Amino acid sequence: MMNKTQWSNRLLLIFGLIFSLVGCVSLGPNATYNMGTTSFQYFTSYHAYMTEINGEEIGGGFGGGMNTSPVKIGSQVITWGETNSKKKHVAKNQVILTKEQLKGKKYLAVHLYPDDTVEITTSNNWPIPTEKGIKWMHDLKKAK
Repeated sequence: MMNKTQWSNRLLLIFGLIFSLVGCVSLGPNATYNMGTTSFQYFTSYHAYMTEINGEEIGGGFGGGMNTSPVKIGSQVITWGETNSKKKHVAKNQVILTKEQLKGKKYLAVHLYPDDTVEITTSNNWPIPTEKGIKWMHDLKKAK
């Protein structure tokens, strides 16, 4: 037969284990990081607006606009619209973010390319354009 102290110790142990497991689950495959988010577009045929990552709007303006958005580990769905039409774009390529890419980082940038592919970069400093994107813009301007 257990006394009251033994019962309360067991209850505390059980609740402690439950809360520990809940804490581990939040760090697992569904972990969410709140980060400063922005986007860069590397095309001139239209201006991208309402850029979203998993349904959450992020900043834009070639990195000039910043938003704080929840970002989850795993597969990302990136969408954006056109200012001169009602067309909605969905990234053609699959982007998967890992815990290592997000842990300890402050900023996330989505880079939108003319072929509807995207690239995501993370950093502790204000995001900058990618070399790939700058080259693409240079080539587009040169072709005009």
